[in-house]
Amino acid sequence: MLRYTLIRLAMMVPAFIGITLVCFVVLHLSPGDPTSKLTDLNPKASPTYRQRLKEIYGLDKPLHVQYVNWVSSLVRLDLGRSFALDRRPVLDKITERLPVTLAMNLVSMAIILMVSLPLGLFAAVRAGGAFDKTTTVIVFVCFAAPSFWLALLAMQLFGIKLQWLPISGLTSLGFENFTAWGKFKDLASHLALPILISSLTSLASISRYLRSNMIDIIRQDFLTTARAKGLPERVVIWKHALRNALIPVITILGLSVPGLVAGSVIMETTFAIPGLGLLFYEAAVQYDYPVVMGALVMGAVLTLLGNLLADIGYAIADPRIRDQAFK
Repeated sequence: MLRYTLIRLAMMVPAFIGITLVCFVVLHLSPGDPTSKLTDLNPKASPTYRQRLKEIYGLDKPLHVQYVNWVSSLVRLDLGRSFALDRRPVLDKITERLPVTLAMNLVSMAIILMVSLPLGLFAAVRAGGAFDKTTTVIVFVCFAAPSFWLALLAMQLFGIKLQWLPISGLTSLGFENFTAWGKFKDLASHLALPILISSLTSLASISRYLRSNMIDIIRQDFLTTARAKGLPERVVIWKHALRNALIPVITILGLSVPGLVAGSVIMETTFAIPGLGLLFYEAAVQYDYPVVMGALVMGAVLTLLGNLLADIGYAIADPRIRDQAFK
């Protein structure tokens, strides 16, 4: 298993380089640049002043030189300084916002697993029944509905009409004076809606994949043999059928990590949550290239780690891959 993991880690290196290269090129080929934010509305900005700003930001060099300089700094874990007026190190800005995004994604993933697996399993066991038909309609509605639209509906219902939950921000006024339990409740109330909405799409898709796989596996001969040997139905379903049905679901679960990371931009912007997604949006609007690239790097790292964990889980669930890893 160690060899298998090391091979997957080695494969992540060229993938990471390719991601950063594409993102860097696309970012710099987009219309506008950081200097335009400072000079377009300033009638006194001369061409010399514009050129001087580009030299300060390092934008006067060829694109490939800029990329090489950025990569050389990245190797030293230096993401540069923000183009904003505060000129703060990008790494400091990201480390301030990253815990919020990580916490939201981890809780969302836990909710997805705890709900989608039993939902898909019971729907497969009772295929064609009332439970299966009802959950099918619900999950397809959740899968098809845009997340930002669901977020606005949830804000209108739970935040404005019922006034059960706050609809923006991460904490309430006077948060620093709350007790430990009060702080936990306040954070939970602010994060409840964005975490719930961000979980719905992946939850719906994974439960459908599991249901489809379980229906196919339940009809397999090895389960008929297990029943013929007198094994309880609970053991047949949970131990033998579910483990085989999870093999493709693990891959889908790993592929859902990029969706959660990208969805953080929508959720955090909609609910004004000060996380990595909101930082990315604000930096993109301001043409803050170093912050945008730093956020993309962190998103790429999280995505690659999610795929690595999916590969490891796939090897654990499938003995053939595990045996091959030990060769």
